[in-house]
Amino acid sequence: MAGESPVKGLCEETTCPLCLDFFTDPVAIDCGHNFCQACLTQCWGASQEEVSCPQCRETIQQKAFKPNRQLANIAELVKKLQEGKKRESEREGKRDACKIHQDPLKLFCREDETPICVVCDRAKHRRHMVLPLEEAFQEYKEKTKIHLESLREKREELKDQKYFQELRRQDYQTQLELEKMKIKSLFERMQRFLEEKQHLCLAQLEDLEKEMGKRQEKTLTKLSEEISQLGLLITEMEEKCLQPACEFLQDIRNSLVRCEKSLVGHVVDVCGNLEERLTITSQKTSALQKVTELYKVSLSQAPKTESPNQAPKRVNVTLDRETAHPRFLLSQNLKNVRILESAQQVPDNPERFDQELFVLGHERFTSGRHCWEAEMYKAKWAVGISRETVRRKGNIALSPEEGIWAVGRSGNSEISVFTIPLKTSVYLRTPPSKIYVALDYEKGCVEFFEAYTKEFIFAFHSLSFSGEGIRPFFYVSDYGTLKC
Repeated sequence: MAGESPVKGLCEETTCPLCLDFFTDPVAIDCGHNFCQACLTQCWGASQEEVSCPQCRETIQQKAFKPNRQLANIAELVKKLQEGKKRESEREGKRDACKIHQDPLKLFCREDETPICVVCDRAKHRRHMVLPLEEAFQEYKEKTKIHLESLREKREELKDQKYFQELRRQDYQTQLELEKMKIKSLFERMQRFLEEKQHLCLAQLEDLEKEMGKRQEKTLTKLSEEISQLGLLITEMEEKCLQPACEFLQDIRNSLVRCEKSLVGHVVDVCGNLEERLTITSQKTSALQKVTELYKVSLSQAPKTESPNQAPKRVNVTLDRETAHPRFLLSQNLKNVRILESAQQVPDNPERFDQELFVLGHERFTSGRHCWEAEMYKAKWAVGISRETVRRKGNIALSPEEGIWAVGRSGNSEISVFTIPLKTSVYLRTPPSKIYVALDYEKGCVEFFEAYTKEFIFAFHSLSFSGEGIRPFFYVSDYGTLKC
């Protein structure tokens, strides 16, 4: 009742003291009281010269009054408010009653899935399975809760799918950038007349990149729309669960069907044939690399070409025991390394890595072209080159900034290029277990290939060694082994 006091007071303030109804054309007299114009005129009459206020009895010198339009507007608003409350009360009274027989809805027909009254049960639903309304309310509310939970799980699944699709889009973007770099590096070795072919290949990659971006954006938009729709349905179901039994069970079948339809999703085809086309592009790049190598071989057989000693020299790399981390156990021939559970008692000489699981090759290069191979087993690993002056103590990042140029596996099946500021993933048809490293000291270039298939992985170009010694570099994590 406390909540009704302001409304009650407002009604009293907008009620005429004479007719005890809401003001109609209210007027104000000198004493400040208000009355309906018709009521005041009738009260004063036509023959009296001196009149008084019907409420406070104060004498009014002249039979004059002023229209009170603000009070008239307020009275009209309060009147509409009261009428609305009255209609709402009437609807509340009919809501729990049968529309046909006007009897209370106390039963629920399981076959038609609708609330019914006792008369309906004896007539139209006589052969149907009927149960008490409250029992049906509890049963269907539990079903709705189950559907609601499933909808929430579906929404979370879609959110996860959207997140992974965004990651995948970034991965494709990185692969496309690497393909560009590979094409550029291959064409740099060829003559000027091949520049037209280079631009053509890059243009194709640009088209593929644009198409990929459009498809990805479309897919992510569709996922966002479906997540939004599920959110709206969940909100609707949550509000429905708060409704009273009779209102809750109205059209319950339709609500459950909508929930079930929303749970039946379809797998979104995110990339279509983009991955296949990207693989084909990579294969074309590999084929182009072979053509380039054949071109270089044909030039080496022509007169006045490079002497045979300019071909990459195969190096039998061995590991430098003085640089190996204390947990590294090297074989007697210095060709294999594996990890120990605890550090060995070894001299802490300036050349030894004391924090990172690194080791350098014993060989040192200051000129020429050299190549070697390294074979890895399990775990994380990295293979490449490093400056002879690379830091040996403390935490060292696998990056060119530290004087290390390497590729490897950093936690999953993908191959990473350790660049700045972040690692770059490389797409290969099969994960490599043996890496071929080719160093050209004068050109400042180091290239990486899969040793068995000769598939190109990555190349660092335009490196400045400045006469400094360059050495083979290796990294192996726990439980891994390496053979060079």
